[in-house]
Amino acid sequence: MSTNIDTMNIPDLSQNLKTLLFKRFEWYEQTLLASLEAQGDVSLTMAQSRALAVLNGQSSSISELARSLNISRQAAHKTVSRLVELDWIKLEDGDKGNEKVINFTEHGQQMRATIKEHMIKIEKDIAANIGQQEYNSLVRILTTDWQ
Repeated sequence: MSTNIDTMNIPDLSQNLKTLLFKRFEWYEQTLLASLEAQGDVSLTMAQSRALAVLNGQSSSISELARSLNISRQAAHKTVSRLVELDWIKLEDGDKGNEKVINFTEHGQQMRATIKEHMIKIEKDIAANIGQQEYNSLVRILTTDWQ
């Protein structure tokens, strides 16, 4: 039995704020990763990029990272393991039994500075494309407490 989608009343959510924000987020992240790779600075997966964004230069446990990313602990561990191999982060003994704490290495902090340079370039391009006033409004709106 097949269902004819044309006869179903499926709402169009393409202009929904969630969809619009997600599309722009995906575009930004892909642009950032491509920019980093094109300059030979680093080659990261989206999972690694998202983990670094959530960590934001701070310490965290793998469990906390997994919760923040809404992924399994195993997936977080795999992502963290690769970032350890790249010398962005290191795992150190934590206060709670066998739980390891994620800390940035000196190289990782330097790479965060490199990423920031690429982000500034992308954001300048956005401002040039949509206008500085619109860009400023966008930043103001996104930093406003919505709750």
